[in-house]
Amino acid sequence: MKLNRQIIIFVLLTCVSIIIYFAYSYVVQTKKMVGVYWGAFDPPTKAHEAIITAAFRDIPIKKLIVVVNNHSYKKYTFPLEMRIQWMKEIIESNELKKVELLYQDDMCKIDFLALREMISEPICGIAGYDAYMTWIQYSNAQDRALYDAIAVIPRGDEDPTLFDEKAFILPISPIFKHVSSSAVREFLKLDTTRL
Repeated sequence: MKLNRQIIIFVLLTCVSIIIYFAYSYVVQTKKMVGVYWGAFDPPTKAHEAIITAAFRDIPIKKLIVVVNNHSYKKYTFPLEMRIQWMKEIIESNELKKVELLYQDDMCKIDFLALREMISEPICGIAGYDAYMTWIQYSNAQDRALYDAIAVIPRGDEDPTLFDEKAFILPISPIFKHVSSSAVREFLKLDTTRL
């Protein structure tokens, strides 16, 4: 009788552990992550806007942090203040309430360690395919593995290759697949009245 009781307790504890594990996994996957989307936004485009709205629609995030890059090694067409203002306008025009807008430069880097100091929730990195490929080139798999998920947005006509087991495709409308800030900058050079 005593052995049966121990077996029953063991089975119950095992079942409870399994339920807790799956409940935790479900919670992590449902509106508990914080998304982080980095970019130069030089200038922001409708594709950037589509990525932000897709993140809220298709990723289980409760908040999105948009980080405007301003590194000394890159030449920007538009000043940081203007790019931040444009991003604010995109966020406000979509009535997105749970977006925090930050910037990073050489002195203040917003990487995983900085994010972990700011937030305790699981983190989903969000990157266009070209930015993801740069991330692959200049980081190691262990650093990217710190993220709970990585959303990769396809660009152009190529099928993205994902190098991280936590990476997944975040699709946006095909009309934005060929939109880029560099193409917008070229267009603006041709029509200086739009500056």
